[in-house]
Amino acid sequence: MHIILLCGGSGQRLWPLSGSIRSKMFLPLLPAPDGGTESMIGRVCRQLAQAGLDESLLLVAHQEQLPLIRQHTGGRYPVIGEPCKRGTFTAAVSGALHLLGTGKAQPEDIICIAPADMFADDDFFAQFHQFEAVLAASQAELLLVGTRPGYPSEQYGYIVPAQEDPGGYALVLSFAEKPDKATALELMREQALWNCGVFASRLSFLLEHLERLGLPAEWAALTAQYPDLPVRSFDKEVAEHCTTAVVVSHVGEWSDLGSWDTLADRLPSPVIGAGGLWGECGNSQLINELEVPLHVIGVSGIVAIAGPEGILIADRKEANRIKEILAEDMEDRQQRRDCP
Repeated sequence: MHIILLCGGSGQRLWPLSGSIRSKMFLPLLPAPDGGTESMIGRVCRQLAQAGLDESLLLVAHQEQLPLIRQHTGGRYPVIGEPCKRGTFTAAVSGALHLLGTGKAQPEDIICIAPADMFADDDFFAQFHQFEAVLAASQAELLLVGTRPGYPSEQYGYIVPAQEDPGGYALVLSFAEKPDKATALELMREQALWNCGVFASRLSFLLEHLERLGLPAEWAALTAQYPDLPVRSFDKEVAEHCTTAVVVSHVGEWSDLGSWDTLADRLPSPVIGAGGLWGECGNSQLINELEVPLHVIGVSGIVAIAGPEGILIADRKEANRIKEILAEDMEDRQQRRDCP
């Protein structure tokens, strides 16, 4: 099995420390086994290596992120650069065509697509060894990984499964993409799973989707078309077009750490950088990349984040609104530029 690790992302939800180039997977904030800290991508690569899954690992990232990729992985793994960000489907098939064109993979080989920006326990990656056997037993076109929701999240996609087969998998009945809270609650009642963004199929199955979309099945030709391609998600272009898909359920820890609220729970200290929390500051998190100190006095349940791109002070539960604010700000600036 070949693993393609997708290393994209716009980095808006963890602003001001993340941005278009340094997305959240590169933030060296998570506690590491040696007592230091590591980034999401460093952690995922370490766990894949521990599980014996890194020998056929290929990383796909925007070309401007290649130095960061090599820095956080020690240059141990091959990486290809995309000229533009065109979504998870385009990145995945780009990686698959690169493996095919270099002779490292054949059409009948299993390709596993996984995101680099996730936080999971070691058992999550050990489960990858079952993928080939599950695909063979189920005769499914596509395998996905899901996990039981801990709460009605509006940030994750959901997979609605049928009753689990004795082989440890279930047929997929339907998908729901980032529902509102009421719909998420209903999905949880239907025993739906969070979609972990991990997919496995034969390479030939991906080639069929390239043909359906009229795209070239050769890496250099696809790369040449990148600037003119639309943004396409793997879920929309592949998962939702499947005749038969199965899901393997992970019982354990998984998150994409896509908000300051969820990330703060995983950090080794409530204060990182110059400054401090003083008085009653329960459940607050301070991270400061600036040389000047940042102090919070007597305020609970907030994040105080300072970096070269700006400063964010927000209620932990409301911090994700920064994505909307940044989008509005970008739109305003674009309108001002367009005015005569």
